[in-house]
Amino acid sequence: MAVQASTRNRIIGAAVAIVVAVFVSFGVRMAFQAFSGDSKEDVIAESVEEAKGQYDLPQQIDQVTVLDDITAESDAIHYHYTLAGEGVENVTEDLLSESVLPQLCGTEATRDILDRDIGMKYTYEVEGGDELALAFTKADC
Repeated sequence: MAVQASTRNRIIGAAVAIVVAVFVSFGVRMAFQAFSGDSKEDVIAESVEEAKGQYDLPQQIDQVTVLDDITAESDAIHYHYTLAGEGVENVTEDLLSESVLPQLCGTEATRDILDRDIGMKYTYEVEGGDELALAFTKADC
């Protein structure tokens, strides 16, 4: 059971660390974009390209987590992960949501993004299991 909890904590910690790092970069870009009047879709697309430039995708995050891609949607930034290895079968959408949401709402750069009505989506392909999907908006904070 301790191994499962440890694996779960590593997955969550790694995912949150990447998201926060990308959001800080994204927050700076959004501050500059606010003055230029670009559309929300343009800001999302440009921010995704900038975020992709920070990582050689797919990027191994920890022993069980791979960041496969970051994509732009019309109203959200979408992170795509793969989870593979010991303990990943115990990770649930509720567990991920309970871990990710406080970080999203508690980080100034992330709140700035959500305040601009840009959502955050996460998809986790779990080895030997289901796909887990999360989506957050300003209303979730």
